[in-house]
Amino acid sequence: MRLGVEGGVDLAQLSFKNDVFNSTNRMGWFVGPTLNIPIPLPGMSIDLSALYSQRESKIDVYYSPVGSSDTRQVNTLKTKQIIVPLSLRYSVDLGTNASVFGFAGPQLGFAVGDKEQNLTDDKEAIWRLKNSAFSVNVGAGLLLGPLQLSANYNVGVGKTGEVTWKDATQAVADGWNGNYNSWQISAAYYF
Repeated sequence: MRLGVEGGVDLAQLSFKNDVFNSTNRMGWFVGPTLNIPIPLPGMSIDLSALYSQRESKIDVYYSPVGSSDTRQVNTLKTKQIIVPLSLRYSVDLGTNASVFGFAGPQLGFAVGDKEQNLTDDKEAIWRLKNSAFSVNVGAGLLLGPLQLSANYNVGVGKTGEVTWKDATQAVADGWNGNYNSWQISAAYYF
């Protein structure tokens, strides 16, 4: 078993089912302990981490406040989570201290901090982050002695959060849910 510390950057894209919202990629980061557990199959192991993650997305909201003309509001949406990726990993040795590997597996995210944020100055639209989120990771990496470098794509399964409107006449039953997909690049050091 190998214990280490992992950190990295997260290039996230928050997508909505409705064109009232538009978001752009933003950089986030994550850091925390990681564990690599060998299993009794050649080249196979399990990776488990508990990482603090912070992401941001720039959100453009297009809406019509009651009694006003169409409005465009730009805000930054911040999400803070403890993410727990669990991956099955297959490694191919390149020598005594080097290997390449591929991995895949589920990831759970648990919201921490502010779970509700205003998307407009007049508080017409409010983003509510779910308490937990489920996603899937697929990636590859390189291990050089105690240093590990990896990249993966994280696909959100289901909604990460939802938007509610103060004026119920603007609500559409299925259009206000959002979820994150992201590229993650990380480095880990094993003790």
